[in-house]
Amino acid sequence: MRRARHNVFFLLFFFHGVVISNRNSCSAQPYLDQFWYNAISVTRADGFKDYAPQDWHQIPCPNVEDCLAYTDKWEMGRNWSLEETDICQHCPAEAESEVCGLHHQSPIDLKREYGFEPGTHPNANECIDLHWMKYEDSTCTLDQLENAEAFTIERHALRISQPIEVYDNITQDTDGLPDGVRLMCRVSGIGSRFGRIDYSKGFSDWWYLSHMDIHVPSEHTQEGRRYDAEIQLAHFYSVSAWNEMGTVSVFMQAYDDAPVYSYLETAICQWRRYESQVRAECGLDPISQPYPGCTTVRRDRERRRHRQRNLRRDQMTDEEKQRERKRKRFQNAAQVILHNERHKHDRDHTDIKILLDKADAEPAEDKDWDAWIEHQSKQMNEEYRLYHSLKQRDFGGNHTDDLHQKFRQLQEWNNVTWFNYWPMLGARTEYYFRYEGTSEKIESMLTHRPYSLSPLSLSSSIGTQTIPPCHGKRIPSSRRNTNHWRVMKDPIRIHPRQLEELKRLLADRIAPRGSLVNECGNDTAAKVKRDPTDPQTILAVDTARPLMYTSKHHFKTFCECKDWQSKWAEDREWCSIQNINDRFYEQPYNFETNGF
Repeated sequence: MRRARHNVFFLLFFFHGVVISNRNSCSAQPYLDQFWYNAISVTRADGFKDYAPQDWHQIPCPNVEDCLAYTDKWEMGRNWSLEETDICQHCPAEAESEVCGLHHQSPIDLKREYGFEPGTHPNANECIDLHWMKYEDSTCTLDQLENAEAFTIERHALRISQPIEVYDNITQDTDGLPDGVRLMCRVSGIGSRFGRIDYSKGFSDWWYLSHMDIHVPSEHTQEGRRYDAEIQLAHFYSVSAWNEMGTVSVFMQAYDDAPVYSYLETAICQWRRYESQVRAECGLDPISQPYPGCTTVRRDRERRRHRQRNLRRDQMTDEEKQRERKRKRFQNAAQVILHNERHKHDRDHTDIKILLDKADAEPAEDKDWDAWIEHQSKQMNEEYRLYHSLKQRDFGGNHTDDLHQKFRQLQEWNNVTWFNYWPMLGARTEYYFRYEGTSEKIESMLTHRPYSLSPLSLSSSIGTQTIPPCHGKRIPSSRRNTNHWRVMKDPIRIHPRQLEELKRLLADRIAPRGSLVNECGNDTAAKVKRDPTDPQTILAVDTARPLMYTSKHHFKTFCECKDWQSKWAEDREWCSIQNINDRFYEQPYNFETNGF
């Protein structure tokens, strides 16, 4: 599906990115306002504010590099300015009128009616995609991700980054900044390769994986149903001129009969490892709540190791500290979107590049995908049977921590081969919603067909990021600064014990040592509800931006059976339901349910 580029040894792509500044920023004062998900904006003791979702557009930010609230400066870039009035517009779905007019804010409620044949339903939109989104893994192993501290607990989400490192060996370093970044995970004889995914129709090149975030509960909804969690896989496009991003979302839902999901289990243990590290560096007690299957952190050993690390840091010279800050300046490719644009007029500035290795440009893998997906499906079915056999035979039909632990040991998850696109396997479907937005300016262009854009590119998405600053400027005759959403139709089935731990990790987040706000204290953007009689019991956690309303000017569609045949046997069985209303609403998933 992709063209080989045999004459290129490696590719340099220039991105308009940003980094989060620290106290040594050239500006006089960092802006320590933050965003959160509580209903009311609150002024903190330090004089700065935590802004509620309806007020995100009010976050002051005269210098984006010094704005702590702009966690990911992903969508800002060429032709974007802070004076734009539609940054993080609050366009609530429950509003009595369309208070924002036309907009392209996310998230939204997704409707199956988009997938009806055009002409059979007033809201039907034809899916123009012709094939599945093929995904190919990166070179990052679990050990490499762990060593690079790629599993982090952010204020707004649980994150897994594709770790990047700086290099200084391409041009003379005259501005004190890294010349470029590249994927940290390298394999002898191969080099490195970002994970990559193949969008159909309108995109002739690969999208590369930057990171994934898990929000609790889901931000998008389907037919009004909000799921327990949502995984968002963020990608950057290989054609840098467009300054685009693409996000693939996968819901997760806890079911009492679901076994613990192996890849999520591995990620949970890594986040607990990160949590233990942060607490040790802050001199705090270890995690008090156990989780079955995760390696117990030995308090004395961990504290001794982190005490030595902190001592080394304190003894570093100013030059060594500057090199250390430079090395850690970027967490992932998503944070390399604004910096070049921000500093392009600086004297002696050298663009920061994202280096794509030779492997990134190679043709698609020559692999029997049908057989590979069939194997994945059978393996998950075997795990399901094993779990229920153990549950009934040895544990009286109840899920206990002992069952959790035994199931994990039998599956040998400590030796699992990591797969960076694991959410795409867990969903067990190829079918998805894609929602596209068009502003009035682009809408008017649809009749003029400028020669520089194909009709397909004009129907590309203009959704937004769901955290500040939300999105970039709408640019006529262009799809720059846009977020192309794909949301899978089926949720990953996880066990309730896993969901409980995701909530706890977000609610109990500790700000790492060196944080500008709440250093070594509880610091989460989540709206948390605890049991008043037992504060350790978490009743609810919310890191979801409120739903936004949509209009006919958003191109929303649902790609399903009629558009291509899936490789998943579960999809094909679902597609055998001939009555489309039954398929869409009565039996909407590839597993047995009674509606949504």
